Amino acid sequence: MAHSIKEARGTATKLKYKGVFDYDGLSTYVINWLQDHKYELNEKTHKHKMSCPHGFEIERHIEATRKIDAFYQYKVTVIFFLWDAFEVDAVKDGKKIKLWNAQMELRIDFEVVCDYANKWATSPFYEKLLKFYCEYIIKKEILIKHADPLYYNLLALHTNFKKFLGMETAAQF
Repeated sequence: MAHSIKEARGTATKLKYKGVFDYDGLSTYVINWLQDHKYELNEKTHKHKMSCPHGFEIERHIEATRKIDAFYQYKVTVIFFLWDAFEVDAVKDGKKIKLWNAQMELRIDFEVVCDYANKWATSPFYEKLLKFYCEYIIKKEILIKHADPLYYNLLALHTNFKKFLGMETAAQF
């Protein structure tokens, strides 16, 4: 059974946005970013339902895994949750495009998995040994070499989301 310590998993960041944006472009950006960083993608959930009189409700979970070596694996989950969503027509650079007007919550979860191939899962003794090995012997290595760089890469992705949505201010000096 694969194991991960609690300090090497959690929510990297959350983003809340209300307004008009390009949902298809944002989804494509996320997928391209994960593929450029050598993640294998799996879309766990994609719900699109008409739940309220103000618009659609969309929930989408994109799970990405990346094998680092024979022992470590990174698991990243990007969760989109849109409500009161409906399509609007807009003109950008003289072209008519479809955008979405919605309230959105975007969450990025991460996890560093040890022994993802279950090589230590041959007996209950080896599973306990793996847990002890991960939580006491190599814990600092997991946190310093794997969890921190993964966390900061995901914060960079969060910053790119904000740029895509136009949520950053331009400093004028």
